Order: sequence, then structure tokens, then C-alpha cells
Amino acid sequence: MKLTAFALLGAVAGLSQPAMATNYTQDMNLSHFTAGITNYATFSNFSAGDVGSPFTPTSAELASTGARVYSGGTLTGLSNANNWILATFASPVSSIRIFDNIDHLGAQYDGYQYTIAGSNDLTTWTPLFDALTVNGAGEPFTLGSFTGTAPTTVNNVVNGPNGVGYEADFTFSNSYKYYAFGASTIAFQQGNSDQELSAVAALAVPEPETYALMLAGLATLGFVGRRRSKSIDR
Repeated sequence: MKLTAFALLGAVAGLSQPAMATNYTQDMNLSHFTAGITNYATFSNFSAGDVGSPFTPTSAELASTGARVYSGGTLTGLSNANNWILATFASPVSSIRIFDNIDHLGAQYDGYQYTIAGSNDLTTWTPLFDALTVNGAGEPFTLGSFTGTAPTTVNNVVNGPNGVGYEADFTFSNSYKYYAFGASTIAFQQGNSDQELSAVAALAVPEPETYALMLAGLATLGFVGRRRSKSIDR
């Protein structure tokens, strides 16, 4: 019992550690990525796509339409050499899921066509991610070199209508209300100075208090186990 409790304590502690490598899946069921998600960012600062600005996707819309937005504009504090689509949440979040839009299937960059910056005041931005290189000669592609925080998981297939796919999960060290998406370095290098997105959603992350309660409960289990072991020995 004592060993089990300590093993569980280690497992729970590990949950709070950042992932060191990206996990790749090829799940063709889009509903596995929209299930339980209710908090989608509102897109704005774009001038082209299947919808007008602003636009807030939903799980139902992703499943039926998979509308895309592209051709971003300028944002204060970010380079004018890029174009930026703004994704706004009601309150800051640290873990997000990006629903990419693949309109050039077979092109290396398309599943990693964005760079990400985060802000809480629309003036000061923190660079979070940029795709520099991509691995593979054909689908499915994997991320090569990058700057910032790598995605924890990428579902590197197209699994929704209108090119929805390459769902990528990111967890950043800080929470942001505003996320800006520009074209990635690899996209520029391969002649595509744009990024096309279908949705950005917030992922639920256990609060620190939840971890503390879980650890306290497991510690109690370990204590009770030791007491029982001593009773049996007697």
C-alpha cells in the first residue's frame, strides 16, 4: 500500500510538469477533439475567410462547416512584417487547442503554418511558439525545429469538413486573454505568408488547489496503509 501511494504521488506530481516531446496521433474522429469544449476564442482582425469578423466558432459549427479565417492585419506591439489574426477569450487561459485549416494538403508547412504570441493588454506581447522546420516528405508531417513551447499533442491528419485538422494542444507557463496568430517561419520560407485557422479553444486544466487535494488524499492513503501494516505486524 505504501509503495502504491508513493507511486501515485509521483504520477500526480508528474502531471504538472511540461511535456518534453510532442505526441502525434492520427484520429479521424473530430468529435474526440470537440467533446466537452465550450470555451472558444473569438476571432477578429482578419479580412478574408468563410465568415466575417468577428467570428466565434462552436463545436457544432466545426463539425458541420469548419469555417476558416485568414489574412490577418496589424496589431500594436507585433511586427508589421507579419499579419496577425487575433483570438480573444473572456478571461486568461494557459492551455489551448488549435484547429488548423489545411487547404494545401501535402505541403509541409500547412499543419504548422502559425506563430503564436500572447498578451493580456493588447500592447505587450510574449512570443510563445514558431515553427521553423517540418519533418517528412509526405503526410503526415511532424514538427522539426521550433522556438518557444512545443505542442504537447498534434493530431496530424485532416479529420473535419473544409480542411479542419492538425489539432494541436499547447500549455504555456502563463495565462493570456489574447492570442495572436501570424504566419510561421516555415510558412514564409515555403511561400505562404498567411495562416488559416478554424478555431482556438481553451482546455480545462486542474487548478493548483485540485492537485493539492489529490496529494493530500494520497498522502492520507499512504499513512493509513502504514498504520495497517504495523497493526498486522503486531
